[in-house]
Amino acid sequence: MKLFSPLSYLLIKHEEKSWYDFKIPCAVSIIVTVVYHYHANQISLIETNGLLLQVNGLLQVLIGFYIAALAAVSTFSNSSIDEVMAGDPPTLVEKFRGQKIAVELTRRRFVCYLFGYLALVSFMLFCLGMVSILVGKPFHLWLLTFWSPEVILWLKTFFVGGYLMILMNIITTTLLGLYFLAVRFHQS
Repeated sequence: MKLFSPLSYLLIKHEEKSWYDFKIPCAVSIIVTVVYHYHANQISLIETNGLLLQVNGLLQVLIGFYIAALAAVSTFSNSSIDEVMAGDPPTLVEKFRGQKIAVELTRRRFVCYLFGYLALVSFMLFCLGMVSILVGKPFHLWLLTFWSPEVILWLKTFFVGGYLMILMNIITTTLLGLYFLAVRFHQS
C-alpha cells in the first residue's frame, strides 16, 4: 500500500541496522517501562505535564524536521551521495521483471528511506498520543468498572512499553540520520 511505503525502511538489510531499529530501542524501553511500572502513581501520562503531551510537543517539531530533511536530501546536488555506500552497503529486496533481487543502496536512497520512515512513524505516534490524551480518562474510568486497579496498571504498563519502544526507535533512528547528514555526506 502506497500510504505506508516509507515503512519499507524496515526491510533494508545491514548488519548494524538492527541495533538502531530494534536492539537499543528495545533495551531502553524495557528498562524505562519497568521503572514506570513501579512508579506509575508518580509518572503522569495524560495530565497537563504528562508524558504523552510532552512527547507530542516534541513530535510536532520533529515531523517538520524530517520532511524538510527528506526534501533537502532528495534535492542535494552532490554526486558522491549517489554512489553505492562504501564497505558493506545496506540492501533492499525489490521486484524487477517478476524476480526479487537485492539492490545495494546509495547514501541518498538510504537516507531518503530513513527520513521518510521517521516522518511517517512520528506522525503515527503523534496520532496515537493525541487519541490517548483525548480518550484516556474516560477509557480509564470505563475500565475501572470491569477490572481491578492492578489489571489496569498492567494494561497501562504494556501501553507505555509499546509507546516507548516506538519512541526509542524514533530517537535512535534520528541519531543515525543526523550522523549521515552531519558526517557521512561530507566524507569522500
